Amino acid sequence: MAQYSNAFVLVIAFMVVFPSMVLGGTAYHVGRAADWNDHLFDYQAWAWSITFHVGDSLVFSYHADIHSIVVAANRVLYDGCSPTPNLGVYQSGYEELVLPVAGTYYFFCGNQCNQGMKFVVTV
Repeated sequence: MAQYSNAFVLVIAFMVVFPSMVLGGTAYHVGRAADWNDHLFDYQAWAWSITFHVGDSLVFSYHADIHSIVVAANRVLYDGCSPTPNLGVYQSGYEELVLPVAGTYYFFCGNQCNQGMKFVVTV
């Protein structure tokens, strides 16, 4: 009987320490009602309002003929709106990108980055 209760305590402890890995992360719709379509929306303020965790995801919904998603490899490329090299470019109109590890992620629109359509996420 003690063997089962020790295993139960271990499972509960794991769920408390790593809830997003056990329960799955939260999906955040980028830009809320603005989606990923409005270069005047303050995406950085939106991102700052959320505490992101490993396993969370960002859901991008956008007009693929106008916008794209570039995941910049570093801050210098992000600041310069440079699309290459990168960690990924997405152009389908809908993406759900998981934040797999702790760190800083840099996102921008390939077409409207210079108009401010970009944001940074820290996990």
